[in-house]
Amino acid sequence: MMTLPHRLTGGGLRKRQMWMRKDKAAHVRPGASLGVAGAIAGLVMSFAVTAPFPAVAGAENRYDGNNAARVSGYIKPCFGMLLDAQLRSCGGKRHYRESGYLYGYHGGRYDATINCDTAPRGYVENVVERIRSGGVLYLKAKNRSCIASLDLKKSITIVGTGYSPRDIPVLVAPDGQSCIRIAPTAEKVIIKNAYISSPRGDQTACIEASGSELTLQNSQVRYQGDAAAVHLSGGRLNITESSHIIAKTRSVAVAINNGEFFAENSEIATTAGGIYGVLSGDSQVQGLSVQQLADWRGFQRGEGAIGIELKLDSANSILSMMDTKVRYFARGILLDGAGEALLAHSLVEHTDHGIVASLNRLRVIENTVIASEIGIDVVEGTAFVGNNRVARVRTAGILASSNGEIRAVDNRIEADLDGCKTLKWGNIPPSERICTPWYEGSEFDVPGDARDQYMFDQYWPRENAIASAPVSTTPAPARAADPVRN
Repeated sequence: MMTLPHRLTGGGLRKRQMWMRKDKAAHVRPGASLGVAGAIAGLVMSFAVTAPFPAVAGAENRYDGNNAARVSGYIKPCFGMLLDAQLRSCGGKRHYRESGYLYGYHGGRYDATINCDTAPRGYVENVVERIRSGGVLYLKAKNRSCIASLDLKKSITIVGTGYSPRDIPVLVAPDGQSCIRIAPTAEKVIIKNAYISSPRGDQTACIEASGSELTLQNSQVRYQGDAAAVHLSGGRLNITESSHIIAKTRSVAVAINNGEFFAENSEIATTAGGIYGVLSGDSQVQGLSVQQLADWRGFQRGEGAIGIELKLDSANSILSMMDTKVRYFARGILLDGAGEALLAHSLVEHTDHGIVASLNRLRVIENTVIASEIGIDVVEGTAFVGNNRVARVRTAGILASSNGEIRAVDNRIEADLDGCKTLKWGNIPPSERICTPWYEGSEFDVPGDARDQYMFDQYWPRENAIASAPVSTTPAPARAADPVRN
């Protein structure tokens, strides 16, 4: 047992306390009362003397120790009110600090805000685990992105703040990992005004969802890898309000397995296939643009790519596609399955085969199809084709196989009678241009030669979206794919 000096034990301690009381009494004017201030000062002095030392025998010391613990219990919960102005509420919003740097704060029970410029690695994942179902996560990135791979197991809304064309991504996936993985327990996940990137996805998609409803609202997903940028298995995928998915991939930009699909006024740009989906239930596409980038045009890797390939797995399924644009694919739109579909007021151009259908019933109304081989190819089922314009075809404007049936009215077919004159020579000097009939030679396009076709590194939709601006023939300067700072 530790032995205390004589002056702090037994009689020594009592003498010291009596000396302190006499010394205090000597400085008080006769007849004066201590009042409230004196009582508080005496309480604090007594606490300072008795609290640091172990209790000794005697009733007086035992009661002093209990009083000190009781006073400490009342003071400590709100003691920060005297030290830090940010904690004056004594509860509610609490600021988190680590290594002396303020890197973010956790708001109420259902929302949180993270400053990616100062947030350490792993902090975003921790906040996502704490936030309750239905909460909102705000991500801010000005000089540095949040590097994280999020596992969402409950419904949540992720909002990017301060979004502009020159902003860096608010969320960047680590190499070989997903940006966001959504479990079936998360019924609804919304990504709003956010720029999300996966610069080295390898075999992993940027966003993976299973059995839930995923909504991209005015957001951009930029992906480089071998898989799809967005992969949904079951549930529903919504792409709305000028969202963009730009994928440098070997497969497709968007993959949907046994789910519903809704798209409105958005865009998908890809180096390979655009959309592949096996759809259940009813789906709707309105104002969607899908185009193939010029990176792999002319290479074997990019040959045979399909812009939109959708299969309806039920005879009760109905697909409606309006105001759709599909450009620069070998086959523009491929529809298959047991259901019915409507394709109206759409544009399919720069393709070999514009529309290929194998549905039970298809209505193709008031579309423009510019294809080099076949405009509308009905392989199986019945197609009602009316008021369409099909141009530059060499084989057939509208074709039905032995298992297909066509009911057509008021269609305008413009065949390519002299393919040699319509060749796009690009930068080939006139002296080297050899004109041969189209049935003896084949046309070809120079990658990037079209007015509105870009390479992957040059394509930033929010900067190139102004259609009325003149397009320069000088290639745009290379831009860093994702300026991320660690």
